[in-house]
Amino acid sequence: MSSGDTAPSGPRAAARRTAARQLPPSDRPPYRLLADLLRQQIRAGRLVPGGQVPPSRVLGEDYGIAIMTARAAVRVLRDEGLVRTVQGLGTFVTDPLPPLPDDTGTAPAIVDQAHMPTAEYTELAGRIDELMSRTTCCACSGNPAGTERRPPRPTASGAEKPRSVLDRL
Repeated sequence: MSSGDTAPSGPRAAARRTAARQLPPSDRPPYRLLADLLRQQIRAGRLVPGGQVPPSRVLGEDYGIAIMTARAAVRVLRDEGLVRTVQGLGTFVTDPLPPLPDDTGTAPAIVDQAHMPTAEYTELAGRIDELMSRTTCCACSGNPAGTERRPPRPTASGAEKPRSVLDRL
């Protein structure tokens, strides 16, 4: 093999050549399969509490899947409380790990938190409420929300009479 016939080098080429790890064939979506594999690695100690989970780009290259599929797998683990994401730093295995599922198949910590809104949900709900209080409402003919104006009532003479003080404004 001459020097001109060498295989491409670099991290991307290596990932393509090896297609290192393959997700097992299954009817389940690929993100669920990857979440299962990462969960097994976390529980087996291959990904240690406090340690960083490989970035989605690396997981995508390693398993031959799209980055968004890898992100969906990490989201599943985050929803289960196994990992936490710090913007700008990465995704880390939680320390300490949540308890293993009991014989009913659900972890006690997850059952307690399942119906509790997350901090992100609470913050977004507050923002939505604030925006709704400041925006106009289509049903109110462009009036601020909560200040609906009714059309004036016709009087016996045919002139329109205001219904309230707000209609006079």
